[in-house]
Amino acid sequence: MSKSLVEKITEVFQARVPLWACELTSKHIIVAGVNKNRSQVAAKLAMDLPSGTFAGSLTGTNIHNLETLRSNLKDLLSQVGFKGSEIVVIVPDDAARIAFLTAERLSKDPEVVQTFIRWKLKKTVPFEVEQAQVAFRVLGPHHGATSVDMLIAISPRSVVEEYESLFDSLGIHAGLVLPSTLAALNLFDVPPKDTLFLKIAPDCMTTTVFQNQRMQFYRRVTGMPLYDAVYPTVMYYQDKLGGKALEQLTVCGYDSDIRSSVDELQGKLGLRPLRLGPKSIDDMFKPVLGGIHLSHPEGVV
Repeated sequence: MSKSLVEKITEVFQARVPLWACELTSKHIIVAGVNKNRSQVAAKLAMDLPSGTFAGSLTGTNIHNLETLRSNLKDLLSQVGFKGSEIVVIVPDDAARIAFLTAERLSKDPEVVQTFIRWKLKKTVPFEVEQAQVAFRVLGPHHGATSVDMLIAISPRSVVEEYESLFDSLGIHAGLVLPSTLAALNLFDVPPKDTLFLKIAPDCMTTTVFQNQRMQFYRRVTGMPLYDAVYPTVMYYQDKLGGKALEQLTVCGYDSDIRSSVDELQGKLGLRPLRLGPKSIDDMFKPVLGGIHLSHPEGVV
């Protein structure tokens, strides 16, 4: 791929990505920074959050205890040695909707494209699209036709403003706001074989299918056993995408206690799970490092 997934989906907003990122989950605040050429991890640190402080949502408030979250975030940024005035904010996948659209003709004007996206998604999202934050990436021609497929990330403006206001209160600009899976995928070297990417977070699980190095399907679920979450995606891959057999399974998970579930998945799919690189870094830090475009030869520290 000539450009990474996150580069393409965020270039509509800005070209320059900050060197620090922070992810908020219902259980943790996670921060990491990289050096100027993005080849090394400068610092990384995570902190547990008190239960009920924060939870991602498309339709309601995400920050439930602002003072607790702000105090913990301020302490963590101080401990990790954050320097600067700008940061990438990684939000739970629950706080954004990922969609695929096909356009017969794609305007070169981003505003026209966003108007088209809002019109197409108006009846399919549980919030007011006219007040939503929209980003898009052109995936390529639709089955060889003149029309094109697009990947869309959309979130209510009120939700994005919650995160922006939190960091503004600390004198930090949220230079980029990204859903967690899209941020993690920036570390993924997509293979030419049919691939299932599975991301397991405290808040939800997402499954993403790649064919011919193109993102073809994305699904987010909550409160389900691992195999039950994956099975509908495998069926969609076979029935709707014409897939014969998945050839690679890559997993990014936060908790060590998912090992038994992943082993069960391996037995049922017949695929040996591969860890998202770099393997020398805990998966907890993968979304923040992907969000700031860590260039990761194996063994990066």
